[in-house]
Amino acid sequence: MELSKAHHPLQLISSLDPAAIPIRDVTSRPTSRSARPPAGDAELSSKALEDVWLIHTTALVDFPAQIWLRAKQGHTEKVSADHDRGTQDLHNGNFAPVHRQFRLTACSYSGILPVELHGGQYVRNGGNPSFGNQPLEDVHMFDGDGMLSGIWFRTTNQTKKVDPCFVNRYILTDLYLGAKSMPYLRAPILPSIATLAHPLRSTISTFFRLCRFLALIAWSFISPDAHPVRKVSVANTAILYHDKRALATCQTGPPMRVQLPGLDTIGWFNGHSAVNEKKSYAVEQDAFGCNGPLGFLRDWTTAHPHVDPATGDLISFQASFLPPFVWYTLIPRSDASQTRSSVLYAPVPGVSIPKLMHDFGVSQHHTVILDLPVTLDPMNMLRGRPIIHYDRDSPSRFGIFPRRHPEQVRWFQTDPCYIFHTATTWDEPAVSSSNSHNSNIQAVSMVVCRYTNGNMLHSMGAIEPTNAELSDSKLYYYRFLLSDQHQNVITHQWALSTIPIEMPVISAAVQGKGARFVYGCSSRDAIFGAKTGEPMKVDCLVKVDIHTLIKRGVKESPRPIEGCVDTRSMEEVLSSQDAEDPIQIFQAPVGWYAQEPQFVPRNDARSEDDGYLLTLMFDESQLDANGQADENSKSELWIIDARDMTSVVGKVTLPQRVPYGFHGHWFSQEQIEAQRPYARVRTEMTE
Repeated sequence: MELSKAHHPLQLISSLDPAAIPIRDVTSRPTSRSARPPAGDAELSSKALEDVWLIHTTALVDFPAQIWLRAKQGHTEKVSADHDRGTQDLHNGNFAPVHRQFRLTACSYSGILPVELHGGQYVRNGGNPSFGNQPLEDVHMFDGDGMLSGIWFRTTNQTKKVDPCFVNRYILTDLYLGAKSMPYLRAPILPSIATLAHPLRSTISTFFRLCRFLALIAWSFISPDAHPVRKVSVANTAILYHDKRALATCQTGPPMRVQLPGLDTIGWFNGHSAVNEKKSYAVEQDAFGCNGPLGFLRDWTTAHPHVDPATGDLISFQASFLPPFVWYTLIPRSDASQTRSSVLYAPVPGVSIPKLMHDFGVSQHHTVILDLPVTLDPMNMLRGRPIIHYDRDSPSRFGIFPRRHPEQVRWFQTDPCYIFHTATTWDEPAVSSSNSHNSNIQAVSMVVCRYTNGNMLHSMGAIEPTNAELSDSKLYYYRFLLSDQHQNVITHQWALSTIPIEMPVISAAVQGKGARFVYGCSSRDAIFGAKTGEPMKVDCLVKVDIHTLIKRGVKESPRPIEGCVDTRSMEEVLSSQDAEDPIQIFQAPVGWYAQEPQFVPRNDARSEDDGYLLTLMFDESQLDANGQADENSKSELWIIDARDMTSVVGKVTLPQRVPYGFHGHWFSQEQIEAQRPYARVRTEMTE
């Protein structure tokens, strides 16, 4: 008996779906444990029978959900046409994923590559869906497998010549390897953030998607050919450096160690050592995660751990569905004094329900936890709400405690808002004391990117906002008074400027000390506005002198909560000719769009802003008439003088484009050379 093309396992599976949804052809892709070529027209051997049985059996996990959800889409889902158009935007242009991976590849450049960059590497993390090219019903900018894109400024000892090289690699997480080992899948294992946040998704629809997710996780342990999914992180959000390791992060799992400059995946980091590191560096005690059926929920670590540049402490928190909902972790450098012990999974008292917590604040002596009115709670389905829900009737709370003592938390309450990212946090010593020890600190101040509602969660998933009020992120100042032991008072809370700013960055040298300059992304339109019909495009980079604006605000006393210090519009700031203007803007050429900048200081810098901004740029004139980018489309890395915010001193042309994404990091040559040894890297064939 011959197995014709019509009876190929992939075709047999396709015939099971009445909606005839096209499925990805994975016959050219190796699975994580074995590479299985298609049977084609060959004799139906025992191997082919095994393939047919395996795919038919495992399809029972995925296909009922997909068939049912497709049927539901036709008559029960209230998804607007705007949502359909919006999801297409996330599949088009430079939002669309790339599928080519480059090993270190030499790049051309123009202008000057400053000596401060030589030997170092800029790396940007972001979601890049690996699941074929088929548009999905739900898609969000937070979705997608983690992909690192890096530019290494390689130098040679003999000639001192700099040779910029581009590299991009998928982070080989359990979810990535698991999906690669399940070729019958028609959607990613992990539900989209849009599914969890969509206010018009039915409870049954969301519940079914969650059941599918859990069933596929269980199947990954049952099937002999599937990669076990032990961690549910896609590691697609940020990247940082701690204790001689580069760590990629996402808030649904622990950090993943990667190796610079080639960006190979090493293994999950448990707080003390990473999987696949040399045994001499391994430590048995875990700081992230725990055993048991629900252990993966304790893995949920903030995507933005903070590293103290003075002490080397890694400061983090975990937040999940399980009480007490928030835990706090502090891990010193491995070579730190024995008196600097770890703080592992210390509960933060006072949080009553699970929340979506993304970032937090860290000063030299204090930590600030953000308890904001966005819940991340499966029980919301029983209340007729999406799992991720903004509750406009709940307050915002800020929990402040000494760095090593979360049990001493004090909660400060104010009007509802949402904050994705903090910019800088610092301690304010008592006026009569020059000692900045805990007992002599009278206040903690923090500058954040603040929204007045939860619309941005919807905008980034092409979901029609539920709140009619336009909400863009404003740079916002809070001052929390600690000297009054009887009441928790926020003495100052107002916006520093009216222009939208997101993804703030500062000089690493002033982390925890109170930066003077904050750099961030902005747009001549609202960042999450409706004019472009797209979730987020950045055509301006902003530099804000927050010290000057805070001093002005203290003098002028803007109205609490709704007040603003600098009320100029974007156009008014752009037209300013004042060299001392506290707000300076780099405006991209027409049709060009930027990404989050990173600051690199000059050697022997004379001021905090004496350095360069690195940012990825893309010229959308490369798109075709349908808004699509072909394989010849390219991004560039621009090097901007941070002092004047106008001079582009150098440009590196990359061999392909880098999709719009989120957070990056600058790694110095010393950090790259100091990385810990490892035994092996993760691969698609050996894991």
